[in-house]
Amino acid sequence: MNEMVYNTRDKQLSVKTIAEMAGVSVATVSRVINQNGRFSAETEKRVKDIIKQFDYQPNQLARGLRVSKTRVIGILVPDITNEFFSRITLKIQQALYAYNYATIVCNTNETAEIEIQHMKMLKSQRVSGLIYISGGICGDFFYPTVFIDRRPSNEDLDATCVFIESDNRMGGYIAAKELLKNGCKKIAFIRFKDNISSHEERLVGYRQAIEEAGMTHDPNLIIYAKNVSLEEGAAASDALFSRNPDTDGVFCSTDLLAVGVIKRLNEKGWNVPRQVKVIGFDNISIANVIHPSLTTVHQDIDSFASLSVNALMSMIDGEPVKQNVYTVPVKLITRESTRI
Repeated sequence: MNEMVYNTRDKQLSVKTIAEMAGVSVATVSRVINQNGRFSAETEKRVKDIIKQFDYQPNQLARGLRVSKTRVIGILVPDITNEFFSRITLKIQQALYAYNYATIVCNTNETAEIEIQHMKMLKSQRVSGLIYISGGICGDFFYPTVFIDRRPSNEDLDATCVFIESDNRMGGYIAAKELLKNGCKKIAFIRFKDNISSHEERLVGYRQAIEEAGMTHDPNLIIYAKNVSLEEGAAASDALFSRNPDTDGVFCSTDLLAVGVIKRLNEKGWNVPRQVKVIGFDNISIANVIHPSLTTVHQDIDSFASLSVNALMSMIDGEPVKQNVYTVPVKLITRESTRI
């Protein structure tokens, strides 16, 4: 026992020390930790009791270097302060934890250069896989990869990539139909960038509903926001109503933009929904707090998380990709911003 090296104060010890304390081999301790191979129930209990007593944490990085990967998943997010993205990230982390995977979350700030630097770092960390939440690029991927929300820039998703999206076209369609059903005659669309697949599809659905109603699509009613924020929603509202003061319906491609519109209209003394009806997209928590509460298109974050993690685990295990693209249904949540 004098040869054992461990510190009960710091609760730090090695696999070799655990083996010596339990009276088993290092290989047996490794099998118990990884739940791989043969060992008796008595041995398992003895090893686990020591691990628990000293709060032993396996060195996943060192272990991963021996097998060329770690039990770590990289998650790339364009804006972690956006509740929609942070909620997806949380759900994914919870699902990965059940598989005993840790995560490295990288905020790209909607910038390709930052995204590329994060990719290099994740590669150096030997992550087992990647989850892109609204990723902007798709290059030579070195590990199994799942994209969520935005289609990657390359059109062909190969055996190492899966893409999961909401039915954005249907979302845009049901949002515009709701405004039309409530009597709107001049419906605007406030959106983010023009190179993002999810927002493009929402525009297509919006246009389809407008055309089906026998109305002419007016390009002047499409307003672009510089970023997704309350401030940009307010600025877009100013631009819209200065050019089209008779607009009576506004569909925004995100809830944050829609809340910014409502806030600015409230400040100007406009009545929502009597004068202008507003609909958002995402169903984040602020949608039910703003006055009037926001009608919005709900995205199923739980399905995003479960589908993405299941697909990634299958790819990591070497199973062939059975389906490259998943489309998750959406639904309209009706609140005060469209009710009179």
